[in-house]
Amino acid sequence: MELKKAIIDRHSIRGFTAEPVSKEIVEDILKTAGHAVSAKNTQPWQFAVITGDVLKKIGEENEAALKAGVEFDYPDTSFEGVYRTRQVDVAKKLFSAMEIGREDKEKRDWWLARGFRFFDAPVAIILYMDADMDSEVSRFDMRAVTQLITVAAMEHGLGTCVEYQAVMYQKSLRKHLGIGEDKKFVVGIALGHPDSSFPANAVVTGREEVSTLAQFYGF
Repeated sequence: MELKKAIIDRHSIRGFTAEPVSKEIVEDILKTAGHAVSAKNTQPWQFAVITGDVLKKIGEENEAALKAGVEFDYPDTSFEGVYRTRQVDVAKKLFSAMEIGREDKEKRDWWLARGFRFFDAPVAIILYMDADMDSEVSRFDMRAVTQLITVAAMEHGLGTCVEYQAVMYQKSLRKHLGIGEDKKFVVGIALGHPDSSFPANAVVTGREEVSTLAQFYGF
């Protein structure tokens, strides 16, 4: 796949088929993504790749915690101004595609819970790093490798959804993965074959024009 096209075509996939993804394919994706930029070549990223019964169990426990109103271990993010506008815009597009009405609490709750189940993807990748590396510099590096994972997955015909919901409840992750407090969870990625019949997968978010974002000097 041509690089520029892959970057432009990449978008979040929230509905997956049950078709499994092999360990070899995930290894190839992570090997490619491992060429991401990092400060002083520190490569702070570590990956927990989950599938099968382990993934199902973590998803079920996350959903149960959500329904019980358990406080998040990882703070949710709120935005204001134009950033809030962009957030609301994509939510409206998704709800419209999924035919979720504004007052339909049951279906809205169902939609929210899917994120905590990794959107029912066959594979989830949890990105984490040493807790003492938790700085803005290292987090930038983690974001860089995350982006490359989403693009590298496309070469295999796979879709992804980067989601903080995957790490907002961490008790279950630490229990099932054996990852201690000396590690810091950063983000999760749902991974699998896109379900072409899932309406939300057709939603593509807009992007701002370069002219509204960039200032050029000396040209």
